[in-house]
Amino acid sequence: MAGLNAFTTQSLFNIKGWVAIVTGGGTGLGLMTAKALAANGVKVYITGRRLEKIKAAETQDAQSGGSIIAIQLDVTDKASILEFAKTIGKKEKFINLLVNNAGQTSVNYGEKWTPHGDPKAVSEKMLGYQDFDDWTSIYKVNVASIYFMSVAFIPLLCAARDHGYEEAGNILNISSISGITKGSQNGQFSYNAAKAGTISITEQLGVELKNSGLEIRVNTLAPGYFPSEMTPVEQYKDKDKEYFRQNWGTPLGRAGTPQDYAQAVFGLVVNKFVTGAVLVIDGGYLLASA
Repeated sequence: MAGLNAFTTQSLFNIKGWVAIVTGGGTGLGLMTAKALAANGVKVYITGRRLEKIKAAETQDAQSGGSIIAIQLDVTDKASILEFAKTIGKKEKFINLLVNNAGQTSVNYGEKWTPHGDPKAVSEKMLGYQDFDDWTSIYKVNVASIYFMSVAFIPLLCAARDHGYEEAGNILNISSISGITKGSQNGQFSYNAAKAGTISITEQLGVELKNSGLEIRVNTLAPGYFPSEMTPVEQYKDKDKEYFRQNWGTPLGRAGTPQDYAQAVFGLVVNKFVTGAVLVIDGGYLLASA
């Protein structure tokens, strides 16, 4: 049995000196992740298509030694991913963590989406909401990009073992409670299906990358309501707990905070015995809607 020092938070969650990549790291959950990592001594490369957004997030933390460095990337373009992997390979000998956070949402139509009337009217209304391109474009970001980013970085992830680390780098994919809930959440069929795909690709990669030659852990986080461009929860900060319970279905009566989110991220990325897992962090939303 290890001594008490092995169970301190400093020991259990020590990631100082890590190298990480966070896609979609200029705003929302990606920026929360990048800041939390950098605050604990990690060199974080963030990516995004909007150069001004990711450049604004760049920082150097003198206290921890961590930093956030912006590099433009289109995660829906294979050539762009391969060029990015080559760029990182020139800068770093390994990476400890890849966070596939980049995501795309779809329209939430609100209560007006609910189809009423005879079968013909229901069919026509539901057909009119989206086209095939609306489905394929969201799938490219929320599912296919995770596959191509993950496999492009297999060599650098495995290289962590050659530079003093006990395990290869690991992968964290960001899904959503929308990928688990059974309803469409006001017509978000394409988004919910794509986020379910995020969970599926995580489980598949978790199986395929666990073999003895690779041993790369792959997990996914399924968050509920957190501050982001997709869910601008700040405008509801003055609402009481009952408002959130009644209107958002969150029994804990609030949205999540950046600190809540960071704690969930750390729990998955540092635990060397967790792979293929889906961690739901939703304030009880799924329990309330069951």
